[in-house]
Amino acid sequence: MRRFIVGLLATVGTLTLIVIGGIAAFIASGPFSSKPLSQSMVLSIDLRNVPPESTSTNLLRGGLFGGSRDIVDAVQLLWQAADDPRVVGLFVDIGDESAGLARVQELRQAIAHFRGKGKFAVGFAESLGSGGTHLADYYLASSLEQIWLQPSGGFAVAGIAVQTPFIKTGLDKLGVKIEGGKRYEYKSAPDTFMETGYTGPARANLQQLLDSLYGQFVSDVARERHIEPAKLRQLIDAVPFDSERARQENLVDKVGYRSDALDEVAARFGKSRDLVSLSDYAADEARPKPRGEVVALVRVSGAIASGPGSDSPLDDDVVALAEDVVDALDQAARAKEVRAIVLRIDSPGGTYPAADAMADGVARARATGKPVIVSMGDVAASGGYLAAVRADVIVAEPATITGSIGVFGVWPVAADLLNTLGVKVERLGIGTNAGMYSTFQAPTAAQRAILGRELDAVYTDFTRQVGEARKLEPGRLDAAARGRVFSGVDAKRAGLIDELGGLHLAISIAKAKAGIDEARSVQVRRFPAESERWQKIADRLLRLAGLDAKAPTIRAPREVRETFARFGIAGRPGNVRLPPLPPLWR
Repeated sequence: MRRFIVGLLATVGTLTLIVIGGIAAFIASGPFSSKPLSQSMVLSIDLRNVPPESTSTNLLRGGLFGGSRDIVDAVQLLWQAADDPRVVGLFVDIGDESAGLARVQELRQAIAHFRGKGKFAVGFAESLGSGGTHLADYYLASSLEQIWLQPSGGFAVAGIAVQTPFIKTGLDKLGVKIEGGKRYEYKSAPDTFMETGYTGPARANLQQLLDSLYGQFVSDVARERHIEPAKLRQLIDAVPFDSERARQENLVDKVGYRSDALDEVAARFGKSRDLVSLSDYAADEARPKPRGEVVALVRVSGAIASGPGSDSPLDDDVVALAEDVVDALDQAARAKEVRAIVLRIDSPGGTYPAADAMADGVARARATGKPVIVSMGDVAASGGYLAAVRADVIVAEPATITGSIGVFGVWPVAADLLNTLGVKVERLGIGTNAGMYSTFQAPTAAQRAILGRELDAVYTDFTRQVGEARKLEPGRLDAAARGRVFSGVDAKRAGLIDELGGLHLAISIAKAKAGIDEARSVQVRRFPAESERWQKIADRLLRLAGLDAKAPTIRAPREVRETFARFGIAGRPGNVRLPPLPPLWR
């Protein structure tokens, strides 16, 4: 009886949340929605938190009620605003020091396009670079026509730093050893467990990456702020200093408070300081909306894995599931109205079979005659790169981190720790190698040899696929592989990508490959559709209520069913599983 009551209460709570979500959405889009926007306006965008690569379905972070706007949405809205004669300017709040540089470059390109239409762009920051180890906030600010800095904020943009903890010595003291291996010397991800510091190859490779990213920053900022690159480097090395010196050195334009910056916007606008938020602009039915041929957008966001996903209703979508991506590619390939597919990848990698399945999905989509263009975000490395390799064209931002063509497999063995604690572990099994990856017993020499053969097999297949798809001769392939990571700039030199640019360039290439005139607009349609996102949220809520596909069917009242239907939700429960991954394979 207790179980029944708990399940009933959970179900009622679930349906209540869904109904509330439906009512909120109805209010937002129905007769209570905001009034039409002015025929002359300044758009306001808050980039103190740069939009993430993909929006969350985490219920605690607003998944049920819309959540945050992702980078694709933000960039597309900025491009639309640039072509909207009602929008005369842009006001930007700056302050995200830790944003990925490729996403910053996406925004910089959209802002440059906006300014190229003769519209002003003013930004305000309380401080710049106060964290001292990153420069994303100032890199973004430098794309604006005018930068305001608060008097008390100061300028502390000190460069880029990477810090890696090495815990092998600590694990040794605890009696925990890490078993496994990697292919090859530049595959540095497992080094934090297996080394006491950077190896020579890893140090050289990471320094090359940092040099490339910092060089891009210096080159772009020096050009936009009219400062000699050598002088800019000197200034960066001299931080921190106060806001007034930042103004004197032409790093910013004005020193003042946010209200002062808004007064400047009002003076340029010739009207009040009232601004239109990006959310209000997105909800405006009068804004220019792309029409015409359809280009599909499929996302690979997060670590790549096999299986149908997580049971957690609070899952934060940090996993890109192979079957979901393959299904989306298949849907886009079969949709008659879709002329081309853009595959957006932001992933550090994952399990090899899952990434390989995505690569096969790309090949199958291309086999239908539709071009597949990859657009890389902050990172598309290891399995994230493998998922891209069979596309017609690969586009990456100059600051995208990519490559990492290699593999590793590691797992902890705590036998010595258990012995110290007086814990005895016995094992029974059938088969010579049963329990080979045990955390309680070290592998034998023969089992270590088996692991080596597995790593060799994966590495051989990975490099074969890259060599064939990218048409790289053995010497050039070896120079691009062995676990090396590259910036987008260096990846292009290595032959791993085709073009440098963002999502807009990828869409332009997709149009050209599909035979669509460059002057014609296209619709960018997401696969899977937004309604399937709502289905995912509903499935998680139903699982939270203890309902699954094998449970008795509960027929909701007509009003609740209509609320579901409003968002394209059939109400069927889902079944999501994320398999355990010991040992860790990448």
